[in-house]
Amino acid sequence: MGKSRCVTYTEKDKEIVRKGLTSIQKVLLGEDMDKKRSLLFCLDWYMDPYYGQDIADIKDELINLLQTVVIISNDIDVKEDALQLLGDYTWGPYQILEEHFDDIENELRPDVEYIVNMHRIAKIEQIMVAECEKLYEE
Repeated sequence: MGKSRCVTYTEKDKEIVRKGLTSIQKVLLGEDMDKKRSLLFCLDWYMDPYYGQDIADIKDELINLLQTVVIISNDIDVKEDALQLLGDYTWGPYQILEEHFDDIENELRPDVEYIVNMHRIAKIEQIMVAECEKLYEE
């Protein structure tokens, strides 16, 4: 992780999210890294199921946007925040990250590999549990 930082979000950030994907995209694809960090922190509140916020109507597009944030020119903190949202609240496949894996900084590649393969690992675990149950029943 980068240097210690304090990131907050305001009602203005919530309003950006409520306005929809176009408003979110304008900030996350813009130049202001502080605004990006604030909005990503705000998105954590919207994406965390604990808080019961409904963003289902933009979720697929938001997942693609977060992947794009990881691969485009951003500071490392912004990329890490986007990766954390993907890893904590979404499920693969992550086609954009896979297609642009070679464009990702070396220091982020282990995290990206893990996130890209989470759903595959879970499937393998399910298959293994099912096979173990079969063996146990025999």
